[in-house]
Amino acid sequence: MSKPLGITFAMLTRQYISVLSKRLSHIPLERYYYPFWLISQENGKIGQQQLVDQLQTDKVAVVRIIDYLEKEGFVKRKTNPDDRRCHLLEITPKGKSLAPEISKAIDETNKLFLSIVDADFADKFASQIEQLGDRLKEIPGERIALYYDKIATKND
Repeated sequence: MSKPLGITFAMLTRQYISVLSKRLSHIPLERYYYPFWLISQENGKIGQQQLVDQLQTDKVAVVRIIDYLEKEGFVKRKTNPDDRRCHLLEITPKGKSLAPEISKAIDETNKLFLSIVDADFADKFASQIEQLGDRLKEIPGERIALYYDKIATKND
């Protein structure tokens, strides 16, 4: 009997986050590196709902993330001039200094993890994992189905 693939993914995820966190232990941001990175990539042009969609999580979790980032002075909410009900997320000057370091740490961690496997496999692996993520909508599951149904409804 094979070990469930999800267990391997979970172990890899914990190890990846551990390595990334260690690389970033010297910066004042203690967690939420990826959400912060996403906000920095779309600085001032991403709203909370877009962050929910990109993180594939619920609104409550994203509000907690943004509350933390805002409380620590890395992100600020600003009213969307096109829709006053929506807030856009903007990196503060304090946060701007961290964005390049976080990008670099993500790249280095990716390279470290891929360096462990055969080079030919590593080239294909990253794209195959992306493809797997894109095709998750074909696999039945409540959270996945709800997320992809919501995206499909928006695009119709």
